[in-house]
Amino acid sequence: MMNIDTVFQELGDMGALWCRADTDAGDLARCTEFVVQNGVDMVSVAPDAIDVLWPWMERMPVKIMARFYAEGKRILEKQVSDLTVRINMVFKRGAHGAQVFLRPEMLPDLVKQTHIIRDDLFFNKDLSIGLDIGDIDVDAWDDLFQNLQKINASSVLFVFTNDMGDKSDFVGRIYGMLNAWGTANKFDLHFAFGPNFMRIEQAKRLVEMIKPELLGGLKFFVNS
Repeated sequence: MMNIDTVFQELGDMGALWCRADTDAGDLARCTEFVVQNGVDMVSVAPDAIDVLWPWMERMPVKIMARFYAEGKRILEKQVSDLTVRINMVFKRGAHGAQVFLRPEMLPDLVKQTHIIRDDLFFNKDLSIGLDIGDIDVDAWDDLFQNLQKINASSVLFVFTNDMGDKSDFVGRIYGMLNAWGTANKFDLHFAFGPNFMRIEQAKRLVEMIKPELLGGLKFFVNS
């Protein structure tokens, strides 16, 4: 694996910074320095980090995205209510958007319970839906993309948590997703593979080959 500086040099505008949840104030200061030195325009952090980052980045052209995780296989009304309250709080503290990570089968529940309030809650803010591409069946793409459209997602962020090398069919999964990407999808495409430049390069080349029109909004989140 390449070091983070080399990865960002290779990615240019496509590079985004992922600050780990256990990052302390000192490390967050170094993240800010890295953002400045490398011209990074998007950073993903745990909600508790917003209070530390915002004073440093307030006047910088950087979008701060707060990460949230929905547990389980269904999203109940109480869970959605708690999630929306927490998201609203980070917006008031300076976050420019929220990344909501969940299992694919939970997305219809989220859409059903939040699509009516989505535009009010995320007024002038970004909503990114995080999914593990390894959990998505080949015949599920149409429904998944339709739900992302209904909730007016700003972007979809794919991770790949169970990478078993050549046994993972990583390229096939990315290929299938891009071929299912329809013209109705107005959201951006993001990935988070850590500093694994091989996976980053594979995904980037596939986008260039199959959906070059997505390159303008393409982002790769790399761990700090």
